Amino acid sequence: MIVKGELIIDSLSDTYSSPACKLGRMVESGELIRLKRGLYETDPKTPPYLVARYLCEPSYISFEYALSWHEIIPERTVVVTNATINKRRSKRFDTPLGSFSYSDVPAAAFPVGVDRFVDDDYEYYIATPAKAVCDKLYKMPPVRSYKGLETLMFDDLRFDEEEILGLETKTIREYAELYHCTTITTLRNYLEERA
Repeated sequence: MIVKGELIIDSLSDTYSSPACKLGRMVESGELIRLKRGLYETDPKTPPYLVARYLCEPSYISFEYALSWHEIIPERTVVVTNATINKRRSKRFDTPLGSFSYSDVPAAAFPVGVDRFVDDDYEYYIATPAKAVCDKLYKMPPVRSYKGLETLMFDDLRFDEEEILGLETKTIREYAELYHCTTITTLRNYLEERA
């Protein structure tokens, strides 16, 4: 379970004269896992994707991790990649539970195309297949030609062609308006012509 440091300190202050020292000993003994300053996990077996959103809020799982989750790329990813807004620079956290990275997407696009899940006491959000594709393409250099788009998606990024051609054109059209990204606009046109 995710626990904030201040709550732990409060719970220890009645029993220990130095609750901060006790907290440090709990981390050293493995009773608590320090994720970042002021944030701890009680279970060392917690899958990394369950704690990702708590390290940097607001955020949702996207990019390579979501693409792998949805089987759009063949690779299994080790780093839990996340989308966020208004951070202005990428962030990375390396913890005993795993590694996590966070990159901005446009604020207008941030809230759409994200599914919410609850697993015991954890709540997590993950991009839908179309959203994960758009988030990834948003981070790539601009592509204007269909040939360039095919090379980028199917050769460089190793997207599954059937999955891409199966994306709903209407959804990609809506997303293109939110991202204002040349590559996503090219994808929209590409899918409309293939439909």
